[in-house]
This record gives sequence, C-alpha cells and structure tokens, in this order.
Amino acid sequence: GTSATVIQYKPSFDCAKAFSFAEKAICSEPLLGKLDGALAENYGNMLAADIGDEARGALRSTQRGWLAERESCADTRCVANAYRKRLDQVCDYPVISGVHPPCTLADDIK
Repeated sequence: GTSATVIQYKPSFDCAKAFSFAEKAICSEPLLGKLDGALAENYGNMLAADIGDEARGALRSTQRGWLAERESCADTRCVANAYRKRLDQVCDYPVISGVHPPCTLADDIK
C-alpha cells in the first residue's frame, strides 16, 4: 500500500535561544520537538482560516494562556500533555467559509 507522507516536524523556534525548562526539553526530546512544530503549523493554519475576528482573538488569547501553562511545567510529561491537549483544541474552531485547514491531531504524533 501507499504510505502517507509523514511531515518531519521540528521545534518552531531557535533552539540556540532556548531558555526555559520547557523550551530546552522541546529541543532535546524529538517527540516534544515534533509536537511543537505541529502545533505551530496548526495554529498558523487556523489563524489564516476564515474563523471570524472573535474566534481569532480567542485563539490568540488562549494561546498566550497555554504558553504560560507550558512554561510552568517541571517535567517532560507535563510538557507533552500540554501540547497534546492544545493541538486538538486549536483545531476545534469552526470555519465560517471555505474549507477547514488540515490539522495534525495529538494522536498523529508518535
């Protein structure tokens, strides 16, 4: 059979500037790096989609809140769980017109 193209996600930021525990973990653990890259893509795709100004504002403010939550993590499991929850959350916004952008769900990242 044909295998689906697996996107090789990697951290969405410059690892040379990694500062916090979460950022360092993302840069040292391949799984966390994949989760970060996938979330950055989902988030960008959803911001660009026609979800309406209100939803776009909510998406941005919940992302800031989520980042604070991620930064408070003290172990890699906490970081991974935060990403898995947020990956799916970001994709839950309904699209007003046009197609819903492709989204990578938490279960897609191994």
